[in-house]
Amino acid sequence: MKLKVVYFGSSLAGKSTNVKMLNRILREKGMAGELVSMETDEQRTLFMEMFVSNVKVDDLELDIKVLTTPGQFRLHPLRKVILKGVDGLVFVVDSSRERADVNFLVLRETAAVLKELGENLMDFPVVVQYNKRDLPDAMPIEDMEMRFNPWGAPYVEAVAVEGKGVLETFRLILSNILVKRYAKG
Repeated sequence: MKLKVVYFGSSLAGKSTNVKMLNRILREKGMAGELVSMETDEQRTLFMEMFVSNVKVDDLELDIKVLTTPGQFRLHPLRKVILKGVDGLVFVVDSSRERADVNFLVLRETAAVLKELGENLMDFPVVVQYNKRDLPDAMPIEDMEMRFNPWGAPYVEAVAVEGKGVLETFRLILSNILVKRYAKG
């Protein structure tokens, strides 16, 4: 079974860090291919990061394409292309209080793009990852849940640069996708 998982969120929220760390973890287990990454000199994502993972769940072989979307708003058309055919989303939220507005704008924009593609974010397999939980100005989870998770999707607290919450987030989105697929079938 082929699946497509996309990590989305604001610029500098930690999407790339998540995908790079996940790739490293899965490569150590022999479950991922090379990471394709295009960055600027400032290590900002220019296009996207992507790798393919082969995971076996019970008797089910999964070929999973893992991608990021660029966070800059000027790259909206590219995000739309990346989201086409997506099976599940990881919303990476920067826990910093000063990034609250931009996190919300990205959530709203992603919901609009999915709607254009014939999907409804409220019914879609999503995991919310509250990243950068180690920041001194990290918002309380209760506040973040009200602002960034109106549909009550499962969430994970993370510090992606340390690998905390990265694999848990990936396992959770795969589980949500499979449950949704088998519920439909």
